[in-house]
Amino acid sequence: MIFLIAMIHKGSSVMRRFAWGVSGGSITGLQNFLKDFLTVLHSAKVENTQLPVLLLFLFWLCGALSAFGGLLFLTACMKRYDATYSACMFVVSFVISASIMAAVHYDTFSNLEKTINYVMYPVGLCT
Repeated sequence: MIFLIAMIHKGSSVMRRFAWGVSGGSITGLQNFLKDFLTVLHSAKVENTQLPVLLLFLFWLCGALSAFGGLLFLTACMKRYDATYSACMFVVSFVISASIMAAVHYDTFSNLEKTINYVMYPVGLCT
């Protein structure tokens, strides 16, 4: 994100356009906070422990900020550049960022059983 912000302010016109297009989807793709919120809620209910209110609020706030912040970047990009370009770059960066977060956060690659799955998963992301 620091690289994208630097490109927005100091990059060439092509890099500036790319950075504006990718920033919104990259921020929005980091939305694993809802699952974490529900996991904490469920485990507190199962174990009959007190809810960590501050942690739940933090997860909720981070989820709302990442969704809203990504849409703000998308809107700013659409004001500056073509809407078709902006929407495409948003979706591509959202899918890639959400997939990377899923691989890290949910251990996606441990569920791939065959070698072909390791090839087809990235190919599916790129198509």
